[in-house]
Amino acid sequence: MSRKTLSAETVAIVKATAPVLAEHGATIIRHFYRNLLHDHPALELLFNPANQGTGEEKTRGSQQEAFRGDFFGQEGARGAALTNVLNGSMTSLDDLPAVKATVMRIAHRHASLDIRPEHYPIIGQYFLASVKAILGDVATDEIMAAWREAYDVLANLFIEVERDLMQKNARTPGGWEGFRPFVVRRKVQESEDAASFYLSPRDGGPVPHYEAGQYVTFRVEVPGFSRRGGNTVYRNYSLSTAPGKGYFRVTIKRELGAKGNPDGVCSRFFHEHVQEGDVLDVSSPFGEFTLVDSPRPLVFIGAGIGITAVFSLFQSALDRGIDQPIHFFQMMRDGRHHPLRREIEALAQRHPNVTLHRCYSQPSAEDELGRDYETRGRLGLGTLGRNLPGTDCEFYFTGPIPFMRGIRGALHLLGVAADRVHYECYGPHGPEIEADVG
Repeated sequence: MSRKTLSAETVAIVKATAPVLAEHGATIIRHFYRNLLHDHPALELLFNPANQGTGEEKTRGSQQEAFRGDFFGQEGARGAALTNVLNGSMTSLDDLPAVKATVMRIAHRHASLDIRPEHYPIIGQYFLASVKAILGDVATDEIMAAWREAYDVLANLFIEVERDLMQKNARTPGGWEGFRPFVVRRKVQESEDAASFYLSPRDGGPVPHYEAGQYVTFRVEVPGFSRRGGNTVYRNYSLSTAPGKGYFRVTIKRELGAKGNPDGVCSRFFHEHVQEGDVLDVSSPFGEFTLVDSPRPLVFIGAGIGITAVFSLFQSALDRGIDQPIHFFQMMRDGRHHPLRREIEALAQRHPNVTLHRCYSQPSAEDELGRDYETRGRLGLGTLGRNLPGTDCEFYFTGPIPFMRGIRGALHLLGVAADRVHYECYGPHGPEIEADVG
């Protein structure tokens, strides 16, 4: 695809006006959702209702179950998801290689949802109409023309990248585009609130190779759930085992509503309704949270159900025969809420290069210090500083957003180089996890 380039004048206008859009981002997004979904209710399936609110509404819900499918990611925890990403990308459109890193991350989410090129003009139409409606006379014809041109360039870049990702997966042996029926072969309770689901293709074909750390999207019809687009729900879940096992596995925590909020729609469906023998529609694997080729020691850090993606990386590293030191830090509430624990401990016993460090924030009476966990309390700077082999390591971490900010801040204070830090977000967040060093 030949890429259109923006004029210097257009770039200047977009950069100059981006702060205004950011300031009114939450209002623009509310207007955008309301009008788009009124006129195109079927598109509601592509958006997570939890991401259509503002403030606390956007941050409630499951870290793992957070929907990665909003058209331009979840790059705005306070209602400005669309405008924040558009601003961040459009204001760098004179440096497309820099933009492509952001686009690539979001494009993996789009491709997992089977988002198609025909969706982009609709989204652009309603987004720009909302900008004009909210900004009024401030949004002159000249400004709107510049933003329309910039949107078209960005949309075409998304379309190109997503097409390449989908085609690459389809060309992989056993691969496909869109969704494929998989049968639930096993359902295993892993902890008090988490269960694993083992899946293989209904047609008996092979499971394609994927990269440890990637995720798949499920398209399910949830009984009793309804919105204008129907009762179909899309959710991503990390693959919780290394590739090459002959099956997919996801490990899902049942998300209970807090402070009067409802339980997680999809996690409740899996726990209460999905049984062995059921057939589910599953996307190809996507995601960029994968192992880098490095001789440095590996440090894996996971909290709560975020441990699933980290476990996949950990297991894959051992499957590859990596012999450099591996440190696996885990933070859980207690032993009853520690999914995959037995697998992790068994792997550590078989591999002398592995060191485990388990933090329980609220250990139960049955949990014994030194046997079940090493640290009581939360995992942070002190625990990491005392137990790390040094700072010249490759760090991989996932978990709830506040936890991730804390870990990012701790690594920053310890002097870890930014290019040694790898993470995956499962909820509303900024283009980068800001280090919590305050």
